[in-house]
Amino acid sequence: MKIAKKKSKYLLVALFVFILSFPLWIKHIPTRYVPFLICNFSTKVGGESMNSLIAPGSLLELNRCFEESDLTKGTVVLFNDNSNLQLGIIRHVLPLDPIVYKISDEKAPRLLHDVIKEEITAITNKVDTSASKYLAEQETESFILDSSVFLTDFYLAKIPRGSGIETSTVKKANSFSRQEDKFCSVIVPKKNLTAVDTEITNTETQKTVSQGSDIILNASTNPNINCMDFGVGPGMLNLAPGTYRYRFLMSHQVLADVQFEVRN
Repeated sequence: MKIAKKKSKYLLVALFVFILSFPLWIKHIPTRYVPFLICNFSTKVGGESMNSLIAPGSLLELNRCFEESDLTKGTVVLFNDNSNLQLGIIRHVLPLDPIVYKISDEKAPRLLHDVIKEEITAITNKVDTSASKYLAEQETESFILDSSVFLTDFYLAKIPRGSGIETSTVKKANSFSRQEDKFCSVIVPKKNLTAVDTEITNTETQKTVSQGSDIILNASTNPNINCMDFGVGPGMLNLAPGTYRYRFLMSHQVLADVQFEVRN
């Protein structure tokens, strides 16, 4: 009897973990292997953001199982905007890495959001968007940012471990010792920048191991230098020996990309 109870307990725990992790793994399975009932769902449209293409209060059928090739101009999508889900239409597809989608609704069609695939929850191709209020006034290529407009310089550097930039000379570097160096990024912006993101990716696994978001850079404070010791404590950079890429981004677009090495 006790064994049966234990098995039931483990099954309940496994089911709970399965339900929690469902949104994470479902997108990594090719759509042809995913049952129709799992992929498709309906939602009632609230508000008037998509009026008159989608009437308020109507029932909209959406598909949460989609490929990158399904995300084309004119597709209606449900996307994550600052932790809020909202409907919009793909207006432009920027051929970058990652691909960036310019999305807006019908209430403010010129207010374009920069979105990547991971921020799109579901899509539908059952809405005719040919009568949209949006008029393309710019070519798609014009939305691609030119780093020279925003940055004078960007590079990685180091100072001795445990020291500060006030008492040390910042030396440009692409190879760092965990035991001896402090990791620094040096940014020289041409103008004040807001909503800047940074990410460090392992070149072997392609996994992002460190991120910074909504960073503000002041052009009057040049250069902007940020340094961190290697380690596992608060404010430290926890990187194992290996090769990495440091990316500087705005609106999901990469303005600078530097490869570097970490040693013991």
